Amino acid sequence: MNFKITQISALQIFQLIRFSTLILIGVVFTKSGLTTSEIGQYETFLFLAGAISFFWLNGLIQGYLPLFGEQSVSRKSSALFNVFYLLLAFSGLAVLFILLFEHSISGFLLKGSPVPFLKYLLVYVLISSPASLVEYVYLIKKQGRLMLIYGIISFFLMFLLVILPPVLGLSIEYSMIGLVVSAAFRFLWLLVLLFRNSNPNPDFTFIRSHLKYASPLILSMFLSGSAQYIDGFIITSYFDDATFAVYRFGAREFPLVLLLANAFSSSMLPGFADRTALKSNLKKIRQNSQQLGFWLFPLSGLLMLLSHWAFPVIFNVNFAGSATIFNIYLLLIVSRLLFPQTILIGLQKTKAIMWASVIEIVANVALSLWFVQFWGLPGVAYGTVCAYLLEKLILMVFVWKNCGFKISEYLNVKQHLLYSLLLAVLFYVTEFLIF
Repeated sequence: MNFKITQISALQIFQLIRFSTLILIGVVFTKSGLTTSEIGQYETFLFLAGAISFFWLNGLIQGYLPLFGEQSVSRKSSALFNVFYLLLAFSGLAVLFILLFEHSISGFLLKGSPVPFLKYLLVYVLISSPASLVEYVYLIKKQGRLMLIYGIISFFLMFLLVILPPVLGLSIEYSMIGLVVSAAFRFLWLLVLLFRNSNPNPDFTFIRSHLKYASPLILSMFLSGSAQYIDGFIITSYFDDATFAVYRFGAREFPLVLLLANAFSSSMLPGFADRTALKSNLKKIRQNSQQLGFWLFPLSGLLMLLSHWAFPVIFNVNFAGSATIFNIYLLLIVSRLLFPQTILIGLQKTKAIMWASVIEIVANVALSLWFVQFWGLPGVAYGTVCAYLLEKLILMVFVWKNCGFKISEYLNVKQHLLYSLLLAVLFYVTEFLIF
């Protein structure tokens, strides 16, 4: 039986390769001669790079994808190059921000510790963010196989360049250099793609139009997507680098849930351009979310049962506490497989998403700071799970009240509630009765 690679499946596999590479690097680090503190420096480096760029990077790219149907796929279109210009400009602003507020970042976020490998961090932020456009160029060009070839080559190179230094007995600094070199490789690959598929002429009309559309998404993603970084900020304020590394190793969502849900949501957006197909789109969301839940919930439960045994084996005994954090993050499937945001983005009702994100971020900070007093490190993760679910519930109410769509039109309510309850019971048994 031949497996057909579509744009969606290619992007899913690409992101899975990326996630697996990061996990494997972590495994090698824990088995090498690196100390937990050195591993914490590496995690802090990636954390800062992501915190300064995740919202505008995703907002600009996601804001562009729905507009591509209006752009020419031919080489004469300058759209791709102009998105690149925007990404490069925002990357430059991010670098400037780090330089201007280096001492604030060090004092407030890192408890006085210097920003790890600052010069490498600046170069990495400048080139790695625009390089993230590569896979989306392949996506809109419908070249899934080329996307996978690029992913295998680039992430294998990244893996080698980052893990070889500690394996050879060198310091963590050489791993940082390897990380920057791998980002430079992806950046050069992007330039080749752009010159082959786009016109480098600036189009300020397109840039203004794209910024107008993407700005609400950027703000929304900054608010709702910053939860993991807020968690990190809280943890670095309460705990040391070693504890931060324990949290980071556990605070990883089940990649299949995240990848499949996000890919499906993105694939549905173009269909909302045809207002006559709204009902069929809602039905498609209901059917696909039901199918995803049918096997992702049981798989999440299986991982929950195995995590406390697996973490000390895969990593080492110092990271045994990461299993509890991982199990809490597995509960995010309850909110990830709800898709009211897909409907609202498709109908261009982004203000509702923005306000829901405001409520979510306030709830996340409040609950995390509250729960950490009772449960310590896991309390921060509990706050994130509750805040994410609250945001989705608010959006579902908005879709019902303002768009006139019942929840049952795009969600198998009984199945979702049953699966969520069973997973919650399993979590309680695993964390409070067994371990």
